[in-house]
Formats: sequence, structure tokens, C-alpha cells
Amino acid sequence: MTAPHRVPRAMRSRVPLIGSAIHLRRDPLGFVQEIRRSGDVATFKLGPRTVYVVNHPELIRQMLVTEADKFHKGVMFEKARILARNGLFTSEGDFHTRQRRLIQPAVRASEIAGYTRTMREQVDELVTAWADGDVVRMDQATFPLALGIVTRVLFSTDLDPATAAEVHETLPVLLRGLGQRALAPFDFLDRLPTPTNRAFDRALPRFRSVIHRLIREHRLDLGQHPDLLTSLLQAADPDTGETMSDEQVYDEVTSMIIAGSETTSAAMAWAAYLLATHPDVQRAVQAEVDEVLQGRPVRYEDLGRLQFTHRVVKETLRLYPTTWMLMRRPLEDVDLGGYRIPADAMVLFSIFALHRDPALFPDPERFDPDRWLPDRARTMPPHAYLPFGAGPRGCIGGAFSHTEAAVFLATLAQRHTLVSVSDEPVRIVTTLIPMPGPISLGVRSRAGSRSPEAVIR
Repeated sequence: MTAPHRVPRAMRSRVPLIGSAIHLRRDPLGFVQEIRRSGDVATFKLGPRTVYVVNHPELIRQMLVTEADKFHKGVMFEKARILARNGLFTSEGDFHTRQRRLIQPAVRASEIAGYTRTMREQVDELVTAWADGDVVRMDQATFPLALGIVTRVLFSTDLDPATAAEVHETLPVLLRGLGQRALAPFDFLDRLPTPTNRAFDRALPRFRSVIHRLIREHRLDLGQHPDLLTSLLQAADPDTGETMSDEQVYDEVTSMIIAGSETTSAAMAWAAYLLATHPDVQRAVQAEVDEVLQGRPVRYEDLGRLQFTHRVVKETLRLYPTTWMLMRRPLEDVDLGGYRIPADAMVLFSIFALHRDPALFPDPERFDPDRWLPDRARTMPPHAYLPFGAGPRGCIGGAFSHTEAAVFLATLAQRHTLVSVSDEPVRIVTTLIPMPGPISLGVRSRAGSRSPEAVIR
């Protein structure tokens, strides 16, 4: 075994002072897949920092689960505090545990069952507006859908057009800015008047103003809305009886909007694209939906019977997880697989690279929902699949997002068949999330008369 202090150096050809920052910025997904081949743990330079990259699922499990108390979330989340401040997305320690305990009841299965109707209504409104022969920009259609669902669940009503536009315009700008800041080789770059930084600085007060206004309005009318924001405002610590201040509610609402908009939007868009480019899979989803639902709207209790549809969602999230990488910062020197990682080091692990490791997932680039059949899934190493992270800091809304994607596919499959209108593969746009580039898909109504060839023309 390699001596604890000798971690393999990857990416030796680097630019003085800034290290591998240019390579990482230009092709982050290629970068993390290349560095995965350097071993279970490897390093590269990002400006003056030595970054440790952990590639083995057991070592990632050690960081996230068995020795989670030895790690904080790291630079990526520290920089995200400018937006999410001290919400679940960024908080640490006992405070994080307390907040998670307060919020957990709002996202348990019984509550998600109630949210399913909202999901279905929002999806149905979108897909019924598509006519036979339309060509839909799916990457543009799913963001307002996901935002509409999370805001309806949070606020029990649709946002007025001006408020929705503010969130719709500002949130992608903020997430794009955070993605660049997380991997900046020098912290002072966050303060330079670059176009990205200027756009971030303009968007942040606009976003904050909208969320604070919504919280104030709910506080004045507390108890009149059976929604998630009311649950947050009324949630009390069982030990102290304390409730959250408006500032803390802002932090948690922001964390939920971040988790429930772009990430879920991307998952739905990628799932639609994969169905359109894999007609056999799309037909199997439609056959299952037809058999289970018998033409009626999907309900929460139906989802357990839509096994193939769930496998499609799981496989979509394997290929396009909700984030391409995460970070940690050890609070003390730690040993990972015989490698010594020093306290306060910058530690990175890539869920994208993990999910495409051929040692874990045979033929990893292939879209194969049946790799999640029980007998096949049991052969996978534990923690090889981490679309929502794991351990005490894993995404609390993972079940919500998975349910939303399943409702989207079931409702879509009842009404339409999607067909690809281009032979070119969709490119991945990497911010914090593997977002899809333009996805243009043809719509063929299952009750319509046009052929797929007519849609493509």
C-alpha cells in the first residue's frame, strides 16, 4: 500500500501559479473522469491549493457516513453561504442537525403523498398545452415547471407573474456564479468586476427581496395556507419549543428552492431526452403507465407499481446526477484507504465520475434502466450510486425530487410520444449541475394522427 503521505499526483502538466484551473474550467467533466483513472485518491493543484480527489466508493462512504463528523462541507458550500447563508444546504454541526430535525417531517413520505397532486397538476398543465406536431425546447420547459412545483408546495399558490419572473431570472445566474466561485484558483477572483460577478451581484438582492417578501406575507396570514412555508414557520424544536426566525426561514426556503428547481428541472429534461432517443424504453414506460393507470391521473399510491418508470428515473440520475461534484474539508488529519489527508485540505469527489466508472457500472455510458432490476442492482458496490449524496448531510429532498420526476414521466407518457429532431447529442452545460444544452424534441400526441416522420419534418 502507498505510504500515507504519498498521494499520487495527477494532471502534472499545469500552468504555473494557477495549476489545473484552466483544464478544470474548460472541461470539468472530462477532468474528473481523467483524474479518476489516477487511483483511489489523487491530487492536483488549483492555484496555491493542493486538491485531494477521492474516487473509490468505500472511501467516499467513509467521508459521508462512517466518519462524517471528521469533515465539514468545504469551500464549495462556504462560498454558497452568500446565497443560502445558514440553511441546510450550507450549515454544519449541531445547528445543521437541529434544522434537519425540524424540517424532516415536511418531506416525509406522508407529506410527499400530498404534494403529488400538485406535481401532477403542474405537469398536466404543461403537457396538455403541447399539440401534435409541436417541437418543444425541453430544457426551457422543465425549469418553470420545477420552479412552479416547488413554489406551489412552499407557498400553496402560484407566484404572481412578476415574482415568478424574478426568481426565474435570478436563480440560474446565482447558481452559475456559485459554480465558478467554487473552483476559482484564488478567492480574490470572486471580487473582480467580471461579467459573471457583476451579474451575480445584481441578481442576489433581487432574489433576496422576493423571498423575504413572501415570508413576511405568510407570517401575517399564518395558518391560512396548508403549505411547506407554514410548516417551517410553525416548526418548533421539541427540546426548547423555539421556532425559526424569518431570517432562518429565508435560509431554508432558499435551500429548498435551490434543491427543487434547477436540479429537478435538469433531471426531467434529461429523462425526456433519453426517452426520445431510446424509443424502446419510451414504449415500455407507456405500456407500464397504461396498464397501471388505466387512463386516469397518476396518484402517489400508483408510484410503487410503476417499477420500470422508477428505473428510468434512477438511470437518468446515474448518467446526469444532481451535481457533478461535491467537496469536503477534514477537521483533523484523516486516513482514507491508507492515504493521509491533512486537516483543512480541499477534498473533492465527483458523483459524475463515480457513476460512469466502468469498474462499478459495466458499459457506463449506456442508458440501461434494467441495470436497476433487483438482481442486478444487488451486485453493485455500496455507495457506488449517490445522486443525492449520503449520510447526515445527504439531500433531504431526494425522495421529493425522485417522485416529481416519476410523476412527470408518467403524466407525459400518457399523452405524448417524444421524438428526437436532431442526430446531434445534447451537450452538457456544467455549472454546479450537469445541465442540458438545447434539447429540441418533437411531440406526437398518442391520440393524434401524425406520424413521427411528420413531426420530424
